[in-house]
Amino acid sequence: MYITAMKEKKQRLFFAISPSRNAQDFKPLCQLSQRLSVFGRPVPTSNVHVTLAFLGGVSSQQTEAIRRATTRLNPPPAFTLNLDTLGYWKRSKVLWLGTESPPPAILQLAEQLKSLAIQNGINQESRPYRPHITLAKSVIQRPASLPDNPKFSFHFDHFGLYISESVVCAGRQGVRYTCLEQWPLQPTGTR
Repeated sequence: MYITAMKEKKQRLFFAISPSRNAQDFKPLCQLSQRLSVFGRPVPTSNVHVTLAFLGGVSSQQTEAIRRATTRLNPPPAFTLNLDTLGYWKRSKVLWLGTESPPPAILQLAEQLKSLAIQNGINQESRPYRPHITLAKSVIQRPASLPDNPKFSFHFDHFGLYISESVVCAGRQGVRYTCLEQWPLQPTGTR
C-alpha cells in the first residue's frame, strides 16, 4: 500500500491599500469604472485597490513568515494618493487610473514589501512600480477616447495582506479579494 502526500494548495496573495468606501471620491471612482465598462469588465466595487506587491501562489509556511516579517516592518508615514491619469496596458488588457507623481511614501512602502517578499523566497517583478487602480479588465484595445482630467484623491493610513479567491457569481467566473490582516502606517509627521 502506497500513501501519497497531498500537495498543499497555495494561496494567491498580494499586499495592497484600499480606498475607504466612505471617502468623498469613492462613489465617483466607481461611477467612472461603470462608465468604462463599455470597453471591458468593470472591477467590482468590493475589489477596488492599489496593489503594493504581488506575491502570487504562497504556501501556508510562507504566509506565516510574511506576516511575521510585516509586523517588524518600519512603514512610512500615512499619505494621500492623487490619481489623475487614465491609461491602458495592452499586455494585461486593463484600463487603469494612476498618477504621474506618486508620493514618496507609497514608493517606499512598495519597495519595502517587495524586499520582504524576496527575503522570504517569493520572486518579484523587476519592472518599476506604478501605483494604479484597475478600472476595467478584458479590454481588447485602447479606447479611441477616454474621459479627460480625472481627479481623485484618497488618504491611506494602513495597508493589508489580501487573498484572491475564485468565485462564480451570476454564472460568471470572477475573483473576490479579502483582506487577511492590516498594518498601520506611521502617523504623519512622526518619522
